[in-house]
Amino acid sequence: MTILRILALTAVLSLHASLSCAASFADPALPFLTEPEQTQNPSVYAARRQALMKTMGEGVAVIVAQGADDVAGYRQSSDFLYLTGVEEKGAVLVLAPTERSYKEFLFLPSRDPEAERWYGARAAISTALRAKYGFEKIFRSASLTSKLVELASNSPVLWQVMRPTLTEKPKDLEIYAGIQQQIVGVSVKSMGWALAKMRSKHDAEELAIMQRSIRISEEGHLAAWSLIRPGANEGEVRAEAERIWRTRGSRRPAYDSVVGAGPNSTILHYPRSERTMRDGELILMDMACEYAHYATDITRTLPVNGHYTPEQRKIYDIVLQAQQAAFALAKPGVIFEDLDKAARKVIDEAGYGDYFIHGLGHFVGLDVHDAGAYHEKLEAGMVLTLEPGIYIPEKNLGIRIEDEIVITDTGARYLTDGLPRKAEEIERWMAAHNKTSKFNN
Repeated sequence: MTILRILALTAVLSLHASLSCAASFADPALPFLTEPEQTQNPSVYAARRQALMKTMGEGVAVIVAQGADDVAGYRQSSDFLYLTGVEEKGAVLVLAPTERSYKEFLFLPSRDPEAERWYGARAAISTALRAKYGFEKIFRSASLTSKLVELASNSPVLWQVMRPTLTEKPKDLEIYAGIQQQIVGVSVKSMGWALAKMRSKHDAEELAIMQRSIRISEEGHLAAWSLIRPGANEGEVRAEAERIWRTRGSRRPAYDSVVGAGPNSTILHYPRSERTMRDGELILMDMACEYAHYATDITRTLPVNGHYTPEQRKIYDIVLQAQQAAFALAKPGVIFEDLDKAARKVIDEAGYGDYFIHGLGHFVGLDVHDAGAYHEKLEAGMVLTLEPGIYIPEKNLGIRIEDEIVITDTGARYLTDGLPRKAEEIERWMAAHNKTSKFNN
């Protein structure tokens, strides 16, 4: 690497830092987060459980931890994490609002000394553990059934709190079936969208965490953009973004990054990131990180050589206008479908309706495709993506612009405001930051 390239990269990193600071100057301060779990104060989760029990009114609810392992370790299921802040595998939460003294119970799997030698020690049930998790009653899982029989005998309604999925049989219903076999007259009822609606409305502390996740994601984008040039590999771009996220405290990408140039820009879930970019192509980057369990979702489409062709610019501007049309309608009381219709109308009238092949967006929170009632009116505190796109495989041309917005009391505002969005802004950015990336290799 030449001295000129080293100096240039140093200048790029300096500019990244200044952009990041400028974008986040007015961002809210993070709430208290424990390390290394990156969870909030136990009182936060206790208040959520109280709100859910108020909605229940009676009966018993079982919420099972159904997380999964990935390359970064175990990721707790979001419903369970939202209500407990507990990251242990196999944990179970039980809520019983009509009980006199103790209304919430945490059940943890028994300890296995041999497994702990391989995967790390787990804490004993103690005063310290109860304080850490904010539960007065913590038991081992072996006593779960007997406790549920006792609670359901007192208030014979079993609530299905978690929304069922199409691919997995709900574990709470399996547990409830066993209880019904032991107690006559116990009914099972659904809480519908109650928990999903709770999760979709974010308080100030959640929004502060989400904004930090967005800033880290944006910083990774900018670092990766500086590597875009004819002859570079898609994987270089992806790896640089993910490297930055990790160094800033993110445990994992919020989803599998999609980085595709040329024909790959038209493949919505292109997985490989292995193609060499060519002059005159576009590169679509749908990539963002997760921070403190909260996801981010951002997409930008850049010209590989720094300049959009006239056709690329025309289509880019149509996609941007579609996003702006949806944003203009975003406010409390509107149905998400109305935003989708507004964006689709712009693309349809421009003659590209057949090339907009997905929905406008989704809720974002603890999951990148987060819980939420799409059929109900938007409310302040909800965070959504707006991601119109046009994909023309026969021209190897795909363009998507994806941003996150938060619904406010009177309208909406962009959360992902630290990245260039307009075509001319992107071209100016690339001219300023990619001057030396096309040579001196």
